[in-house]
Amino acid sequence: MPKTVLREELERIDTLTIVETVAYVNRLISRLERYNCTDGERKNGLMLLEYLTERVRFLKITSEPAFN
Repeated sequence: MPKTVLREELERIDTLTIVETVAYVNRLISRLERYNCTDGERKNGLMLLEYLTERVRFLKITSEPAFN
């Protein structure tokens, strides 16, 4: 995920409703689990998950061993 795409995703996250945020997290986790992500893509995905967790405090997102 290039830095410009990451920046766009972070901006887009700020406009999501709670329901959309939960759906986004599910899609992001699914994408990280399914595809052969590069280290950079995985790092950016984890950064997005961290940002989402901060934005919506009730989300209990944990990084499983597959994300390490």
